[in-house]
Amino acid sequence: MHSMVEKIQVTFLGTGSAVPTKRRNHPAVLLQYKDENILFDCGEGTQKQFRIVEISPCKITRIFISHWHGDHVFGLPGLLQTLALSNYSKTLHIYGPRGTKQFIELYERLYLRKGDNFPIQIHEISSGKVLEEREFQIDAQEMSHDSPCLAYSFTLKQKNRIDKKKLQKLKLPNNSPLIGDLQKGKIVTFEGKKIDGKKLIYSEPQRKITYIMDTRTNQEAIRLAENSDVLVCESTYSKEEEEQARDYAHLTSVQAAEIAKKSKSKKLILMHLSQRYENPKIILDEAKKVFKDVKVAEDFDKVEI
Repeated sequence: MHSMVEKIQVTFLGTGSAVPTKRRNHPAVLLQYKDENILFDCGEGTQKQFRIVEISPCKITRIFISHWHGDHVFGLPGLLQTLALSNYSKTLHIYGPRGTKQFIELYERLYLRKGDNFPIQIHEISSGKVLEEREFQIDAQEMSHDSPCLAYSFTLKQKNRIDKKKLQKLKLPNNSPLIGDLQKGKIVTFEGKKIDGKKLIYSEPQRKITYIMDTRTNQEAIRLAENSDVLVCESTYSKEEEEQARDYAHLTSVQAAEIAKKSKSKKLILMHLSQRYENPKIILDEAKKVFKDVKVAEDFDKVEI
């Protein structure tokens, strides 16, 4: 990949499940790309995790909630209060499955004092494309859990960029109309010399990250995750507990690995481990038998693509 490509950075703020442990906080994953700081889920204690990684929560631009079970959302009231006390100056966009509007309004009544509030825009969404910006889009897909639950994928679109270093060497004036033509890959003449725009252009490939939380195994998960560079997936149980996983609407290590394999994902990162897997070796070894490039996320791990 070209060295000037803008990176997507993913920070695991919490990788545990229903009960936090000394090692794992409740689920929360931060995705950063340029000015976007997108938080997926907000378990209890998430704002403290922000302090530990030294990222200001005021940078958050959007929050995507997978579902409204406590371990995925109990950090939200505290985070909203901190944003209010810190004079958060943006409009906060919160996305989630049906029921989200009702929950946020309840949170605002319970925890935000009058005058504390800042603009919050609530988006109740279901399957399909839920956000399209110039450079990226976010898709959602309904999962099979015991409450309305969504999985999400963030796709950075493929685009052509002009190599700024090569452009500087040509010493074209900054406001030259020729730059626009070069960006389109055209041939231009400058000071008697022909310059081929195609030789200045490099392609930034599509990159995709998928986030799948509490669900039974299902075809839609495979479809959503198709060709992901990174698939972040829950793995609450070991394969021995497949029956329990089905009863509680969760995935086993092997089922998560099968989703990665069938979706042709490049890398699988497991989280949301049951508290009984304080040492995640069992989960990791089981998943590796099905899918090679897999790791179990620890709190504060970072991944760049």
